[in-house]
Amino acid sequence: MNTPTHKCVCPCCKQDISIKLPENYAPEYKRCGLCNKKFIVERRTNGFEVMTIEEAPCCSDPDCREIEMGGSDEQ
Repeated sequence: MNTPTHKCVCPCCKQDISIKLPENYAPEYKRCGLCNKKFIVERRTNGFEVMTIEEAPCCSDPDCREIEMGGSDEQ
């Protein structure tokens, strides 16, 4: 399956870039092809949002989200 790319503005360097959106609504890290900085992309019901790691809430940061939600797997 060929995933389409979407235009956005890198939240780090503010340049126009193209990204592939996550396949589901879980946030993903992406890396800007221009400034090489890592940022977060998260699907929304009406599109998607890009944000720096520093400005993202814990629920939108894949690493933080995994730690926070990992505790609920206990039996």
